[in-house]
This record gives sequence, structure tokens and C-alpha cells, in this order.
Amino acid sequence: MASQIKIELDSFTSSFHLKIGFIFISIFFIFYFLFYSVKPQLNYFKAHFNYVEGLDIGSDVKLSGIPIGKVTNLEIHDDLIAVIGFIDNDIAIPKDSIASIRSDGLFGKKSLLINPGFDIPFDSSNNNITFIETTDSYSIDMFLRYLKNINE
Repeated sequence: MASQIKIELDSFTSSFHLKIGFIFISIFFIFYFLFYSVKPQLNYFKAHFNYVEGLDIGSDVKLSGIPIGKVTNLEIHDDLIAVIGFIDNDIAIPKDSIASIRSDGLFGKKSLLINPGFDIPFDSSNNNITFIETTDSYSIDMFLRYLKNINE
């Protein structure tokens, strides 16, 4: 069987093999450029918090409980922590929305929750959103430390 395949391949000219190779490489580059040129449209956001315990890079960003993005970075700016991430571009977020950090259950995973307001949506032409109003995260651990300080 293998010898029959070799005889069949040898029957074609080298220019035929060259044409097939060129077609294959052309199709590969077309798919490569189509795949990498069609990027999802994203809006990047920034929100500042005093306390973000439990929020990690890769945490979900949710709008009224529905996942719409991810947290990509946490940075310290002055005395605040900047939470940076992306949101799907097709989601219209009102300017008076409040960003808050919430957990899924009592000891659950933290996520950034956006509570939508009633104002006009952010201008997404520059793909940057800055949340003015934020609500800090509070955890059971922080509450227990607070109770311990009161007891002393």
C-alpha cells in the first residue's frame, strides 16, 4: 500500500507539488489574518476602591448578575486600589452606574458587580470607562477583626 502511494506521488511533476504547497500556504495565511483581524470589541474600565480583598485577576465583571467581562489588573494609585478590566462593547452601561465588589455566597468567589443607573450610557467611542461611584468589599474576616478590636 505504501509503495503504491509513493508511486502515485512520484507521478506528479515538481511544479504540481509547488502549486499545491503555494495554495496551502496561501489558505493558511488567509485564515490566520482573518482570525487575528476579527477581534472582539471591548471597552476597558477602571474603578477605584479602598478595599478589594478576595478580588483577583480573572474575576468576573457582572451587570445585574450576568457576566459581561473580566478583571485584568489590580494597581495601587495613591491610597486607592485601581481595578482594571474589560467589558463587552455591545453592553451599554449608564454613566451613573455603581461598581461594587460582591461575593457569591458567604465565603464565595468575589466579582465586580455593576449596578446600572438611569443616566445616558458611557461614550464608548474611546473604549474607556471610568466608574466614579464605587462601593468597597467587606468580608467575614474583616468583620471578625473589627469585632476583635471592639472587644479589646
